[in-house]
Amino acid sequence: MTSRSTSRTALAALLVASLATGAAAQAANNLTAQAQADAAARLEADSPLTPPPETLAELVGSLSGDGVAVPMEDMPEGTQIETLSITELPSDSTGSGNDAALDTALSRAQTQLDMLQTRIDGDTLLTEALEADGVTSDQVLGVYASGSGQVTVLIDDRS
Repeated sequence: MTSRSTSRTALAALLVASLATGAAAQAANNLTAQAQADAAARLEADSPLTPPPETLAELVGSLSGDGVAVPMEDMPEGTQIETLSITELPSDSTGSGNDAALDTALSRAQTQLDMLQTRIDGDTLLTEALEADGVTSDQVLGVYASGSGQVTVLIDDRS
């Protein structure tokens, strides 16, 4: 009869251990979700970032007006970062005038671009995201809020 009670005790211990492991995994998932929610809240509350431009003309206008979108704080842990190439932006008109207007706006905003690139080089999350896409900070034209806990980094991918 001793072996039977030992077997039941061992079985009970295994059952408790398996339930505890499942609870620990659930708790870890909850912490990850909470960390992402906290990052989103911090990003929205602390960030002066605007949405990314939807067209090339909008980008040129923002560079000529408000200037370059520069994050003032490091990206919170859990921030999702995506890249957007300017060649993906639709242009409002055809021809090489768009490139000339963009180059002029970029030339005027060079000081702000230099500040942006310095900020990016000092931010681990942004640097890692750029490296993963094979891009360097000197190709970045702006960092924009693209959603809750998400940012879009605009890249100049012209040759």
